[in-house]
Amino acid sequence: MMRKPEGRGLFLGLLVVSGLCIVALGIFFFLGRSITLFTFKKFVVNKAFVRLLPREYNLEKAESIRKQVYDFYDHAEDDGIKDTTVMLVSQKIQQIMADENITDEEVQSLLTLMEKKQMPPLLKGPGGI
Repeated sequence: MMRKPEGRGLFLGLLVVSGLCIVALGIFFFLGRSITLFTFKKFVVNKAFVRLLPREYNLEKAESIRKQVYDFYDHAEDDGIKDTTVMLVSQKIQQIMADENITDEEVQSLLTLMEKKQMPPLLKGPGGI
């Protein structure tokens, strides 16, 4: 009597699942920075951050601030800004959004931080502009 081998379906299922995990990890390894910047721009900046801006901001001012933050992340996506700088600005945005009430001082400090971090290294320092 020949017995049919058992466990073949389970083995193939585990093989497929592990292959999918390897593909997903490969995608995140090679495209992780782009995925992170895209989601932060689309969901945090476009939706949550703009909605929490101070009520006294008119539409033009709110759009100008959104564009400045968006441009920062676009510049970062083009590898013009280091990952540590992007993390610092992202943490600052998360920090000022934590209480779900953004003040004008917090917005100005964020814009100042982004401005400082976007300056080319040659212009920084006491002799720079």
